[in-house]
Amino acid sequence: MAKTVVEDCYKLTVHVLRPYLSAGWRGSVRWSRGEQETGNISYRVLGDIIPTAIRLMYSVTKWDEEKISLDYTVELTATTLAWGAVRYWFVCPLRGCGRRVGCLYLPPGGNYFGCRHCYDLAYESNQAGVWSHVFDLLDVALMQKDYPGITQKDVRALNADKTTPHMKQLEKERYLRWLQNYDPHEGYLSSDELCRKCKLSCDNLSKLEDARLLLPDTTDRRYRPKLVGWGRKLAYLLRRDWSIEEIQAWSKERWKLKNPKQRPPKRG
Repeated sequence: MAKTVVEDCYKLTVHVLRPYLSAGWRGSVRWSRGEQETGNISYRVLGDIIPTAIRLMYSVTKWDEEKISLDYTVELTATTLAWGAVRYWFVCPLRGCGRRVGCLYLPPGGNYFGCRHCYDLAYESNQAGVWSHVFDLLDVALMQKDYPGITQKDVRALNADKTTPHMKQLEKERYLRWLQNYDPHEGYLSSDELCRKCKLSCDNLSKLEDARLLLPDTTDRRYRPKLVGWGRKLAYLLRRDWSIEEIQAWSKERWKLKNPKQRPPKRG
């Protein structure tokens, strides 16, 4: 049986009340969905100089439309932070709990605010569970041919209904068009481009590749732009008549040197 999720509950946080936690303060908290108010409670902060509890006053309507009025207190506790500030916490008012928490929840059909552990609440993202993960991966596999580079995160974004259906469809089409032309290695260099930027001959590039000193990053033999600096250093050593074996030895041991970026490097 699926658990109730926190997103379906009324949520009361210390963070929201923190500016008003002064003894004697009265106020209210309201919840809404869009422009429609869905619930509200009144509260009063108790204590002499420092707040010790908060009194909650509200009513709930049961499934048979019976209205029940609630009036009870939730204790507050405080911890002093390293820089001297004080952080307040609720003490869960449900019987036998007493946990120190930053949020209290009132689930559908409930009467009293309590912590997430007492009500055994789940998060919507976790509630989706393993099957949601599996279906996302299947969608990725099916769409990979037409939209190379698409990820599980992309699929979730496309399936998230956060806008009107019309806007969602337009955004989805635009996003899929972008994915269809997506190149994860955009800006990578061909061997000719790398040779030109590093002032390397094609013959020397081939020798460096055979020695595994300068290797392509993609299956179609393209190089990431950051290799240009390394390629220029290798080209410089070749122009100074270093052998491939000398370069290999220096490359393996250079980070043990006092100044590994010294140019020109010392010959072994």
